[in-house]
Amino acid sequence: MFQELGLEARRAMAQAFTPLRVRRGSALYALGDRADGVYLVREGLVWLEGPRSPLGEPSTLGVVGPGGLLGEEALVGEGRRKSGATALTYAELLFAPSEALLPLMEGFPEVRGFFLRALYARLEAAERRLWEGRHLSVAQRLARLLLELGEAGLSHQDLARMVGATRETVTKLLGEWALQGLVDLGYRRVEVLDPAALARLAEPL
Repeated sequence: MFQELGLEARRAMAQAFTPLRVRRGSALYALGDRADGVYLVREGLVWLEGPRSPLGEPSTLGVVGPGGLLGEEALVGEGRRKSGATALTYAELLFAPSEALLPLMEGFPEVRGFFLRALYARLEAAERRLWEGRHLSVAQRLARLLLELGEAGLSHQDLARMVGATRETVTKLLGEWALQGLVDLGYRRVEVLDPAALARLAEPL
């Protein structure tokens, strides 16, 4: 993950970050927890959960995949987590504790740039999701997500959270698409059979 950095910076990052493997459904941290470090995703998907609604419904702030960064509160000195983070799939991560971050950024300006680019990618993804939520239907959002993810081993509830819809709506759409031969459904599996047709469904009207 650190190929863009110089040799010394790569060595420093390798010393600061510890590999971590987590099972599907494992919580990395909860909203309000102490911000004790940052995570980089090597494999898998991590769901970022915001404050719950008055009815207790979870809210989705984003999903972080390979190459992504989460836990950025520790980079800017925030004391508490602004979201929760849960592995949507089996995930392989790298974790660096807060006390290792300042020496890294002060000693290697290129590392600061590395973190800034990762944060910008998160911001760009959030802005894209916001635009999609305002301008695209659930079907369009779901089609785009399936084309982006491929076969990621997600439940219908996971997909619903990612597109901002109910599980029932997502299940209905997937069932219709399966009957049309666009996708094949299995346990925690959605295989895209006709990407060209899904791409047409994903286009704005």
